[in-house]
Amino acid sequence: MKAKLLTLLLFCGLIATEVSAADDSLVTSRTKVGIRFKGFVKSDYWYDTRQVVASREELFLFYPKEVKLVGGKDVNAEDYVNFSPVTSRLTGLITGPDAFGAKTSGVIEADFSGVTNADINGFRLRHAFGLLRWKKSELLFGQYWHPMFVTEVFPNVISLNTGAPFQPFIRNPQLSFTRYFNELSVQFAVIAQRDNSNDGPLGYNGVYMRNALVPNIHLQFQYKTEEHVFGLAGDWKTLRPRLETDSIITNDQISSYAAMAYWKYKQGDFIWRFKTIYGQNLTEHLLLGGYAVHTYDPSTDRESYTPTNHLFLWGNIQYGKKIVYGLFGGFAKNFGTSETNTGKYYSRGANIDYLYRIAPSVSWISNNVQIAFEPEYTVAAYGIPDNKGKVTDAEEVANLRLLLTFFYFF
Repeated sequence: MKAKLLTLLLFCGLIATEVSAADDSLVTSRTKVGIRFKGFVKSDYWYDTRQVVASREELFLFYPKEVKLVGGKDVNAEDYVNFSPVTSRLTGLITGPDAFGAKTSGVIEADFSGVTNADINGFRLRHAFGLLRWKKSELLFGQYWHPMFVTEVFPNVISLNTGAPFQPFIRNPQLSFTRYFNELSVQFAVIAQRDNSNDGPLGYNGVYMRNALVPNIHLQFQYKTEEHVFGLAGDWKTLRPRLETDSIITNDQISSYAAMAYWKYKQGDFIWRFKTIYGQNLTEHLLLGGYAVHTYDPSTDRESYTPTNHLFLWGNIQYGKKIVYGLFGGFAKNFGTSETNTGKYYSRGANIDYLYRIAPSVSWISNNVQIAFEPEYTVAAYGIPDNKGKVTDAEEVANLRLLLTFFYFF
């Protein structure tokens, strides 16, 4: 607990140092306070050759469903088609006067895809944050992309999944401090869970992190020039899945880590992006994995836990301006749990050995209108996990999604 408190105090000290180094007068500038709206109307039309694991009326695609025999036939081999405009988006860009010697700004953004499948068409919060920017540093407070999303390096695909479950897709309440040293920047963030959360005895819920009394901790180094962006990052979190059993109070927790590296190269109309992650218990990022019960004591109903271990990597090529061509490739591998498990999982895709995707795309752009087409071929290898979570006897199932999307930007 002392180590956790020292980490939080160090973070607060960094922020306090920056504020105290600002203009002592704290006199605001004459910048006008205001908000400017932008966004887009978006409509997706798609066809799947198989039933899929997905959300938001199957718009957000993860991977194809496993074989399920009904009367000797695979019911999940049935086709699927749907149309949806729910990801149309409204963004408010906020400007205001200087504060604490820093330039200030903010963003409020929402769409109509709801918080859960049951809330489809609901107007839901995506981003809501304020930003203080000094000459060499900035402080972000509010809800924004998790630092593992990396706004400088994410796939330029047409699908709403934005490369998931190979690329993190997660927004979180956070306090993030970034220090700039010319081309190099260092980011340190403390992060909570809200809409995107881990699985557990109560289902997907942010309460597991809140009960552990320490936020998700993230440290990232990024080197950026006109042509290149390189980055390395480390991520750590702790969960407390239960407060009590049938007979006792339990403080059993599970800690997990992730390491990430990425690179982007841009030359004219050509862009190459790449990212790799090796991590544990990354369910909340809409990736494969989670954790399992390691030991169970029937006399007290007490459990201990062990995390899953996965490798994720993807690459993305983009070329063009008015006609934009793209190619995305992703791969994920399951390395099982760190220790033996009882077979009880709080995880996504525990019976998937590996996963891969290939998705070429083309977009036609004319002023405020974009029309895009993307065939997305995703393969999942389903099998039987052993007592260390390693999947054996895996067999591949595949889905081809044909996606047509229209955008009107304003």
